[in-house]
Amino acid sequence: MSDDRVKDALFALLESERYVQMAGRCQWGRIVREAVAECTHALGSDAAVLETLATGILHHILTKSGTPSRRKATHGGVELDIVIPGTRELLKDPGSALVIQVCCNCGDVSERLRLTGMVQPVSENVWVLTQDCPGPHRHAISGERATMPDMVERMVQFAKERRYDRLGMMP
Repeated sequence: MSDDRVKDALFALLESERYVQMAGRCQWGRIVREAVAECTHALGSDAAVLETLATGILHHILTKSGTPSRRKATHGGVELDIVIPGTRELLKDPGSALVIQVCCNCGDVSERLRLTGMVQPVSENVWVLTQDCPGPHRHAISGERATMPDMVERMVQFAKERRYDRLGMMP
């Protein structure tokens, strides 16, 4: 399934009145839970679909909440999916920057973590959104053990603690 088809379906859902209202009430975890469930029901749950959904939902939440972030960045030769607040803060003070990688291929997760650790030495500030790839700081996108909604809430807390806290304000 093409990324565009997944993105089109996801953003049509996120722009619906119900999701706009949830965003207005800052119900980020609920948006994640319901959007992932609805989209995987309609589109399937293969790795490409899950990665596109996870990335799209995070981008949507970061945009709606006004949280500073850098998306699809290359830093020190390493590809990073999301950096909060951005790569300048990552370079200046790694403890104040959060890196979120999205990778559903369990065979690739270890290598992505190794490379990410070269630019973000604070391992607890590297989170991976994945599916069925257990390990520390790894969060399941969908299914009964989905932890992505909790991860989003922790992302909100991370931003607030470091005063990147427009997250939680009305969009």
